[in-house]
Amino acid sequence: MKNPIAPVFRWLTTPVAIGIAGTAGIVIGMLFLGGLHTAMEATTSTEFCISCHELRDTVYVEYQQSPHYSNASGVQASCADCHVPEPLVPSLVDHYQALGELYSSWKGIIDTPEKFEAHRLEMAERVWTYMEKTDSRECRSCHQQHAMNVELQSADAAKRMQEGFANGDTCIDCHKGIAHKMPDMSSGFREKFAALQASPAIEANEGDVLFALGLDGIWSGNEKAQAHEKEDGRILPGTRVTVLERDGDLAKVRMEGWQREGAERLIVARQGERIIEAAVNAEFAQTAQFGETMVDTDTGQTWKEVTFEAWGALANLVSDEAALWAYGEQMYKAACGGCHSLTPLGHFTATQWIGIVDGMKNNTSPDAAEVYFLKSYLQYNVPDGEEHS
Repeated sequence: MKNPIAPVFRWLTTPVAIGIAGTAGIVIGMLFLGGLHTAMEATTSTEFCISCHELRDTVYVEYQQSPHYSNASGVQASCADCHVPEPLVPSLVDHYQALGELYSSWKGIIDTPEKFEAHRLEMAERVWTYMEKTDSRECRSCHQQHAMNVELQSADAAKRMQEGFANGDTCIDCHKGIAHKMPDMSSGFREKFAALQASPAIEANEGDVLFALGLDGIWSGNEKAQAHEKEDGRILPGTRVTVLERDGDLAKVRMEGWQREGAERLIVARQGERIIEAAVNAEFAQTAQFGETMVDTDTGQTWKEVTFEAWGALANLVSDEAALWAYGEQMYKAACGGCHSLTPLGHFTATQWIGIVDGMKNNTSPDAAEVYFLKSYLQYNVPDGEEHS
């Protein structure tokens, strides 16, 4: 039986059919690319960005008060100039990721000023992280290092810019909040602190290793601790202790460290480094049990390895060391990363970090107790064997 559609297949293989199909493919491709280009252009306009009230009533108002919107030269950077990549592939990826913003809008995640503020830090950090990964690509599409005339900048700005370029910093390291309101940088690390505070090691058992969450009192005996008599000393954040026994919400703990001859009231974590674990009165200091004694050849100071026992509140002790230092890392980023790039932890010794933090603490948001913790985080997390500047 003759196949009725065989002539059709034969015709499709003729030069005429192939030419028609090729032409149609080209036309369809051009229409697709033209439509894609039109759609991408439309969705990168400022008008499109502020068509949702979440952005129109918040960040757009802030942008209108910034130099990117209005300045002496009349050069304006639009939303897309800062937030949409120019290269095709990154732009397509950006548009795909932006679908998540439509979902957020549909769900009403930031549809009120209160909700927007609650998520402001999270959204800002997402943008900052992206800009760090791309070396502030969108900033550099307008701001060229070779075209900068540092003589027209203030002395301080010129110095910091040149230092930043020399250190390999990227624009967003120092220019956060340039077009929009800075979020409350403390909200992130204070949430982590609240979570730690809500899960103290109140069910700790003998032999458990715990860590001090904050600056807190310690006593030489259980009776004094129970009666809340005058403290015999204070334990500092980050101090590692081992539980020896429990009595209700109190625990007897052991800490290990070093005492320097002539400064026995301070128990430090490492010989030669001022990482203070506890500060105690003279009488309590005499209860330390001694181990190795050594003389520091650089300073001539005599150091004694010690084991020290004290009573303290379980409410100030936590078991999750990773969560403890995650809190410290978040605080460091918030307190020190808002104005400049973060200094690598190994850039200074543990002892040097004390002076660095004290010199800058008035420019940051952490309170006195948080500053103590920040010092401990930096000191305990200095990498071993680093060559310090």
